[in-house]
Amino acid sequence: MTTIRRLPNLITPRQLEVLACLSQRDQWSIGQLASSLGVSCAAATKVITRLERKGLVSRTVDMMDRRCVNVRVTHVGIETLRREGV
Repeated sequence: MTTIRRLPNLITPRQLEVLACLSQRDQWSIGQLASSLGVSCAAATKVITRLERKGLVSRTVDMMDRRCVNVRVTHVGIETLRREGV
């Protein structure tokens, strides 16, 4: 079996799909994003965690419901979308 090593700044097709989805609104909850993508909240959280580590998205706690986490694309994420032609 061959192992493919990725550079930390590369973005996967799935991550690009999530960024494109996130860019359509100012902010999303994890649940809204998961529903829109047709995946579980756990799967959406994993992708968001990786994007956050790369500085492409940010998470904040919803002030009205502290159980809810909102996600938005950062300026770096928007530039990444433009560079990728999305």
